[in-house]
Amino acid sequence: MTQHRPATATLSSLQSLQRRRLGDVLVDAGVLTPAQLSDVLAGQQSGPPGRRRRLGELLVHSGIADERTIARALADQLGLTVVDLTRMVPDPEVVRLLPQAVAERTRVVPLERTRTGLVVAVADPTNVLALDDVRLHTGSGDLVVTVATESQVREQLARAWSLGQDRSSAAEVEDAGAALDLGSANLESDASVTDEDSPVVRLVNRILSDAVRARASDIHVETQRDELRVRFRVDGMLREVMSASKRAAGPVISRMKIMSNLDIAERRVPQDGRSRVIVDGSAFDCRVSTLPTLHGEKVVIRLLTRGDAVPDLDSLGFEAEQLDVFRRALSVPQGLVLITGPTGSGKTNTLYSALSEVLTPEKNIVTLEDPVEVQLPGITQVQVNTKTGMTFQAGLRSVLRQDPDIVLVGEVRDSETAELALKASLTGHLVLTTLHTNSAVAALTRLVDMGVEPFLVASSLTAAVAQRLVRRPCGGCAAPYDPPAAVLAGLGLHPHDLEGATPRQGTGCPECGGTGYSGRTAVYEVLEVDAELRRVLIADPREAAVSEAAAQRGMVSLRESAVRKAMAGQTTFEEALRVTASDDAAPVACRSCERPVEEGMVACPWCGTSQQPEGCTSCHRPLRGEWSCCPWCAVPVAGRELRPAHPPLDVAPSPHPEDQPAPPAAVPATLPGVLSFGPPDGGRAAPAGWS
Repeated sequence: MTQHRPATATLSSLQSLQRRRLGDVLVDAGVLTPAQLSDVLAGQQSGPPGRRRRLGELLVHSGIADERTIARALADQLGLTVVDLTRMVPDPEVVRLLPQAVAERTRVVPLERTRTGLVVAVADPTNVLALDDVRLHTGSGDLVVTVATESQVREQLARAWSLGQDRSSAAEVEDAGAALDLGSANLESDASVTDEDSPVVRLVNRILSDAVRARASDIHVETQRDELRVRFRVDGMLREVMSASKRAAGPVISRMKIMSNLDIAERRVPQDGRSRVIVDGSAFDCRVSTLPTLHGEKVVIRLLTRGDAVPDLDSLGFEAEQLDVFRRALSVPQGLVLITGPTGSGKTNTLYSALSEVLTPEKNIVTLEDPVEVQLPGITQVQVNTKTGMTFQAGLRSVLRQDPDIVLVGEVRDSETAELALKASLTGHLVLTTLHTNSAVAALTRLVDMGVEPFLVASSLTAAVAQRLVRRPCGGCAAPYDPPAAVLAGLGLHPHDLEGATPRQGTGCPECGGTGYSGRTAVYEVLEVDAELRRVLIADPREAAVSEAAAQRGMVSLRESAVRKAMAGQTTFEEALRVTASDDAAPVACRSCERPVEEGMVACPWCGTSQQPEGCTSCHRPLRGEWSCCPWCAVPVAGRELRPAHPPLDVAPSPHPEDQPAPPAAVPATLPGVLSFGPPDGGRAAPAGWS
């Protein structure tokens, strides 16, 4: 751990101070007024018994003060030092000297050992009784006390008892599995009990709680040949968090299936279910999927966004102009809005953020999804079930008879669903749906490729939105950096283009797990279908034509949107290249200024340098500056006029055909000492202008 020198305030010196409450200390420090303290305490007392929030949490939640201000005020008043726990990695064994239940109750993190006791970080140093409990449980002679924010204390405690640091729960399940092999335990039945003291239940609960605290979107529980592996998908990337003996695989997977109301006896076919878990007092919905594999079953748990946690449109990542276009498309009474992108690109979040914005008691909103991922109050949600005949086509026909104002179709998968959605948008409904394409322009042409008439697409489509998710630099370790030249070249940029930019990149810290990234934001490509674009779509529905028309209207592409965020420090240039790698062809650089030049340009638009090849375009051999064509393959040089070797001769007009003398007898192609006048190079015709 990084060495630091905290203040010399110990528990004994704190006890010698006059006993003071946290609120009084903060009032003396000027963080809040006595009236504000009275209001906050009244709200604290009105909370349900056993779930009353701490004073510091209430102050932060009410916006009176932030955590750093509270920590600094406490340290100044009590003569202590503030420590930043995101900048240090305490030994997990030292942190676990204090039992987990005591550490979470007292909000104390042991940082390191001293000759006489421990150095600890606390969120509330005025709680002397809690510090007495810490000394009692650790057997320390004295405590050196420092102050940290409450969120940092919680994160350090969660990290110390996480799956990657503490294998006690997994070891208990493995030991029970070994006993099962000896016939002295029935671990499968242990998975079905609800006793929180059961080893299997504790391990599964820890997997779920760690995933929620790590902001994971998916949990992968995989049975390998010799082990059970657990991975979390955080910010779109998988990271391994635990491995255990294969003995633990059966009980853990059975427990997860029981929580999801799945059949634990059926291991030969895939199963799907749902569950709800409670972590830190908050409920999270889960979608559970099982899959039989070579070495056993694999379980993937998708942690779904809660209906009350759907983000606002302003926080998703739209640029101002893009958001205006999207909101205009949502405000019309009828039309079709397409959201496109690959799996995991955030389309569901965008759709539900849009629904949350237009949701009013005056509107009837019906969704048709497979499956329903987010349960949003105030709307009617329908689950697609192909086994019972509730397909997208059948469901959409029924939904249109329910007098809807807005219809959300989870995905357009075939031409029939596409045509139904388009016709619904023409009959007084606003239809939102998704499509799997690489760009907004490709979404238009994909509908045409699916068999929908271009005039129907043009008359019903209001807007098409393509999106990707890029990772944000970690706020705890981000610092300015210079992007590599190869990355800039891949994006079609030159170092000169970074003038005025503020690129940032994380260096890796405990807060971000050493990745340098924390959280994600979306980059968008928003195409507004106006009258001119409709004419282009009807006349020439090819992707190239529509793309050219969209570019002329100033549409910001996905890559350009990602680059803008990278220049502003909201993501990195490496992320911009990674998520948009398949959207654009590799750029060509000018041979002089190295700026991007599009294919077909004969001169650089930046510096005017000619982009014509220096050699022959056919055989690539070098050519002299005065040559008009390649002498090796007879290909003319672009921009150079062929000149005949001699001025043309005055030739008398040929006589009438019948006045022509009879042709002589056939002559051999070559005669000794006679030069042949046949076509050069074995009968190939000579280029024009040759004499």
